Amino acid sequence: MANPGTTVAGITVAALIGVGALAWQASDSAPKDRRAAITSSTAPPPSGGAPQEPQPPTTAPDPGVPNGSGSGKRVVYSVGQNRVWLVGLEEGKDKVLRTYSVAPGTALTPVGNYRVEGKTTGPQSGGDGLKIVNTVVIKRAGNLVYGFSGTETPLAEIIAANAPTPIAPSTSPSGTATRKATGKATAKPTASNKAKNAGVRETVPDSLAMYQFVDIGTLVVVVA
Repeated sequence: MANPGTTVAGITVAALIGVGALAWQASDSAPKDRRAAITSSTAPPPSGGAPQEPQPPTTAPDPGVPNGSGSGKRVVYSVGQNRVWLVGLEEGKDKVLRTYSVAPGTALTPVGNYRVEGKTTGPQSGGDGLKIVNTVVIKRAGNLVYGFSGTETPLAEIIAANAPTPIAPSTSPSGTATRKATGKATAKPTASNKAKNAGVRETVPDSLAMYQFVDIGTLVVVVA
């Protein structure tokens, strides 16, 4: 006859084994997405720590005043950069008060030093047919008036309109040079057939800033 204590102990062990097996089966049959969620929730964050905030777009700083453009209160105009600087003085040192892009005329302003000869608020008609305001004149040469003035016409349109128009290529056979009656070879022309205009155009707000900044006699330095 079996020992009652041994029988009870055997039944208890068997019951525990059964419960453990059922628990393992339940765990193994859990939905994959649930297990994946548990795994992902306990996974360490990616290297680098917390997600970084999006960085604002960067803009290029305004170019500094060109070297060799003098000192003291003055207007500096770079023909090559199509840019103007209004330079004032603060505690005896040069300080750029404003800088902005401009659109040149068909006749470029020669490099050199000038003085403001005249000012007029306008409006009036420029040599390019545009309505202009806040005109600052620095030189007159024949029919050309060199200076600066504001317009509501977009500067990009003015630059495109004033670009030289290439002359149609010659119909002479390829590889042959065009010659005059003298027999000397001549370079292929790339001139502009537009009316000459020496006015440098600015936006209206920029032209007002220059108009208020300069006086008759203020130095204007034109660099390449």
